[in-house]
Amino acid sequence: MTRISFPLLVILLSLATGVSAQVIDYDQIIQPIDVKARDFSEYLVQLAWQNHPTNELAAEEVKLAQQHAKNLRREWMRDAGATFNLNEGNIQFKDSAQNIFFPRYNFGFNLNIYNIISQPVKNKIAKGNIAVAEHKLNEQKLEIRAATLERYAQFRMAREVLKIRTLAEQDTYNGFVLMEQLYKTDEKNLDDYTNAAHAYYQAKENRTRAETDVIVAKYRLEAIIGIKWEQIQHPAKEE
Repeated sequence: MTRISFPLLVILLSLATGVSAQVIDYDQIIQPIDVKARDFSEYLVQLAWQNHPTNELAAEEVKLAQQHAKNLRREWMRDAGATFNLNEGNIQFKDSAQNIFFPRYNFGFNLNIYNIISQPVKNKIAKGNIAVAEHKLNEQKLEIRAATLERYAQFRMAREVLKIRTLAEQDTYNGFVLMEQLYKTDEKNLDDYTNAAHAYYQAKENRTRAETDVIVAKYRLEAIIGIKWEQIQHPAKEE
């Protein structure tokens, strides 16, 4: 039999308690649009949840599952029904030519026993379908949040890289201009001039690529938040 020391047991129990306490509050994963976001990135998540069409689809599936469950609870009444017939009978007395008429009433009631017996199982299945739809909606919240924050981070990184490569291009350009002047006065040889020119053109190409990365990252962010970056109005927005 394996023995566990008391300190190790305390640690394991603490970990188990901590894991069980980490329950996701999906209402905090994405806050409603009318609630002030904690920061600008959270505001972008709110926009993405409000404007992305797949989110509306997931929410609609929950509504449909709830409506189906509501209708299913009344399904046992579908085949239930009452019937009523009014017939007319008559009695003819002997030695009399007169007939006496009287009404005859027939009542009936139909009930599908199978629907009644199977109703609890149907209700349970319907509740399960609601739970599945709600889990899909919560999964969508996690995915939208992660995708929005990831694309925003990529956009910010692309802009920072562009700043760095723009400065690098300017530095190499200044070095190239100086080298060109020194080359003209024979203070530098052709190899020095060629290397400086190559460095400048490479830096210029890197800056151009960085500009493209910024544009692409901006487009990808706009695709998930549903509006153009320039249309965002928020005090913490970075221009």
